[in-house]
Amino acid sequence: MTDDMLTRDEAELASTARSFLSGFADNSYLNEQEESEEGYEQARWKQMTGLGWTAVNLPERVGGGDGSLAEAAMVAREIGRAAYASPLLQTMRTGTLLASLEPGEQADDLMARIAGGSPAAAVAPPDRTVRAGARAGGAFLLSGSAAVVEWLTAADTAVLLAPRADSDGWLLATLPPEIVGERGVAVPSVDNERESLLDLDGVELPASTALRDDVPAADAEYALARANLLRASAMVGGAGEVLAQSTEYAKTRHQFGRPIGAFQAVRHHLARMAIAVDGARLLTDEALTRAEPGAHETAIAGAALFAAGRSYVEAVLTGAQVHGGVGTTVEHILHHHFRRAKSMQLRCGKRANRLRELHGSLVVRQEGGLW
Repeated sequence: MTDDMLTRDEAELASTARSFLSGFADNSYLNEQEESEEGYEQARWKQMTGLGWTAVNLPERVGGGDGSLAEAAMVAREIGRAAYASPLLQTMRTGTLLASLEPGEQADDLMARIAGGSPAAAVAPPDRTVRAGARAGGAFLLSGSAAVVEWLTAADTAVLLAPRADSDGWLLATLPPEIVGERGVAVPSVDNERESLLDLDGVELPASTALRDDVPAADAEYALARANLLRASAMVGGAGEVLAQSTEYAKTRHQFGRPIGAFQAVRHHLARMAIAVDGARLLTDEALTRAEPGAHETAIAGAALFAAGRSYVEAVLTGAQVHGGVGTTVEHILHHHFRRAKSMQLRCGKRANRLRELHGSLVVRQEGGLW
């Protein structure tokens, strides 16, 4: 959202996050953390959780800030703008899933830990590749292909949200640490986030792990849509920063005695970037304003996620051209955005599946209009 569109709380969160991150998250720091063993700095994590960033939109009863999803999205946007890698986005997404589905006292304990700064990971493959089937005694047998999960190794809690193979409902459950440890394998990531490949095929979850075993499909899809709007906001923030840096570079880089921004071809590049970034931002902002609990506005949330990923990729590719390729070298902070854009887009799932879902929502089921 532009500054004049923000509420007072949203503006304060955005300003605090930007000020905090600008104090240390430069290119050298990001490179250093990427090469470190953990991938992020514990001291900074404690500072962020001390600011309440993991608890912004969690209920007050669990120690949360009782804020809106849009307020939490302002933090995610600044994290994306800084290209800062940590378990924060995953933890916020996990908390949003739990808060959206309100599964009871056991989930309140999980949300309280998240609000207190405990890292968490959501295991919810975007293409629904993991399914749960009922077993005797209330247990569940999981099946499907391995899922890529960010920051699984750093998480104290892993929460699974998967469709049921034997009914129209979904399963919301915690994954026992021993299963995560046995089945999760750290894999290289293109960007500066840490990823694991988690193979749950054949895993049997005891009944005690289930937070809810009967989540209606519409509720589960909407909870995922709300969580994904945090990812969309992070991508919008990254795309906006790439546009800002490219515009500034075009003003200061001279060729033939003139700033390169004076040349029509460069202006066209910047104009296309601005159109893409503004479109993704406006669509994401509109989705956030509609993302009230129970609203089931999945179509616009899906469109926002798709547009944010596409616009971020377009911005970094064009930004690299404007910078003459310097933006892809490790000496320039844009190389983090260059790698993060495609990685974050891929974490949204297959393009064909997202388009098929939008077609199903807007054309087949006629789930209202985008505006």
